[in-house]
Amino acid sequence: MILARRLFLPAFIVFMCCFSNAYAQNTNSEPCSYYGENLSHEIKMYPASEHAKKVINGIISVIGLRPNFEIREANVPNAAAVVLNSKRFILYNAEFMDDINTASGTYWAGISILAHEIGHHLNGHTLDKKGSRPDTELEADEFSGFVLNKMGASLEESQAAMAVAASQRASHTHPAKADRLRSIAAGWTTANGQSATVRNEPSKQNLDRPVLVRREVETPVISGRNIAFDVEFASDDTGIYYITDKGELLNIEDGSAYHIGSLSESNRRGYKLMLSDKNYNYLYIATGGRIENGAGRRVGTIRKHEN
Repeated sequence: MILARRLFLPAFIVFMCCFSNAYAQNTNSEPCSYYGENLSHEIKMYPASEHAKKVINGIISVIGLRPNFEIREANVPNAAAVVLNSKRFILYNAEFMDDINTASGTYWAGISILAHEIGHHLNGHTLDKKGSRPDTELEADEFSGFVLNKMGASLEESQAAMAVAASQRASHTHPAKADRLRSIAAGWTTANGQSATVRNEPSKQNLDRPVLVRREVETPVISGRNIAFDVEFASDDTGIYYITDKGELLNIEDGSAYHIGSLSESNRRGYKLMLSDKNYNYLYIATGGRIENGAGRRVGTIRKHEN
């Protein structure tokens, strides 16, 4: 029986539903907002999604620093770095993130925005209580370009959010689009020139191949009792793929099981679940067990495993 998105899915699946109440705080500093909008005096915050936390951890891991902030979903226009009651936060609007990813055609767009806001905190921009300024915005843009290169994004992917939505003209808080694109490119080029940088080929959102058969960890062969779903991919119809009761996407080959991705909550409206890997490639689980790529094209099927 093909599984749709139903409530009897195994308990390891975490849905993007926050049952805790929102909590509001008053700003005690001028925020650094991505496009320079004024934030409301009272900011309502919600727990961040597991996907957002994963992205933040990925950004932090490539720069080797411990985070000096917390991540929250909030009622902000897009994203912002703020200090609330003496605590540092990265705030993001989930609907905006979804829209910017869709408009740009790549999920690196949302990642670059979060990296930009992290750059404000790590560069101390939120401590002077002056808010967004052209010079600090360019520093944060350069930081985002550097980080996205380290994470494996192409230059085009690193600039995707700015290319879609930035203003052509400068304001008293933010530089013009051309200057911001140059700063992102400067950061990306700096990272690309370092010998420690590992470059990946630019990722494509319209993937027809399985979630990224980049084999990360070889694991012992699993037993039938640990298999939750059978997975088929159109581009590899002879391959054997399973999802375990822990949400691991495995490829079975030559008597060994290889971990290539994970099942988790979706980062896109219209889907509750997705498959993802550590290189931020995504496939989505649609009604009827269809596996779809970012363009909505069917690339595979997921079914409940029959023992």
